[in-house]
Amino acid sequence: MKVKYTLLTTSTLLLSLVNCQKSELNKIDSVATATLEMVILNEDLSYKFNGMEIGTLRCTQTEGIVSIDLAINNFPKGQLSYYHAVHIHTGTCESPLSPWNLEKDLDYSFCNVLSMGEVWAKPKAGDLGNIFINDSGIGNFNLQTDLYNLGSNDASDIIGKIIYIHEVAENFTQECYEGHNHNHNNKKIACGTIEIEN
Repeated sequence: MKVKYTLLTTSTLLLSLVNCQKSELNKIDSVATATLEMVILNEDLSYKFNGMEIGTLRCTQTEGIVSIDLAINNFPKGQLSYYHAVHIHTGTCESPLSPWNLEKDLDYSFCNVLSMGEVWAKPKAGDLGNIFINDSGIGNFNLQTDLYNLGSNDASDIIGKIIYIHEVAENFTQECYEGHNHNHNNKKIACGTIEIEN
C-alpha cells in the first residue's frame, strides 16, 4: 500500500508541475525576437552587416508588461568599452533614423514618465540602458516596462523597430538634467530588427 501511495503522490506532483508550466506559458500573450549582427559604416553613411552574429533579443508580453532579454555571446574583442548603450531606433539597420520615442516629438522627454510605477529616467522611450560585455564577448541585459507593446499596431508597438548597440556607454541620468546637450554621437556597431513570432 505504501508503494502504491508513493507512486500516486509522485504522479500527482509531476502532473501538477506540468500543468503549472503550461499555465505559465499560456500567460505569455506575444513573443518577438531579433538577431543582432555587427555593422560597418559605409562612405554614404548607410550601414551594412559584416556577417558576424553576436547575440539575440527576446521580448515577451504578459498582461501588459513587456520583458526584454538581450543575450550577447559572440562580441568581438578589442572594443573601446565594456559598457555599451542600447537603443531602439526607427528606420532599418542599413538606414537607421531617429531614436524611437513612442511617435512623440523628439523634444518630448521620458525622464519623468512612469514605467512600472517608477520614473523611466532616460530621455527617450527607446533608451534601454547600458549592457556590460566581458572579455569573453558575453553579456546580458534585462528590462521590464509597461511603456511598450508587441503587435498592438499603435504608437507603443516596437515590432518592426530596430535595436542598436553603440560603441560606448551613455549616462542616461545625466542626459535628463536640464540644459544637457543631446547632440553627442555614439557610433552604432550592432543591429537587429524586432519581429513578432506569434
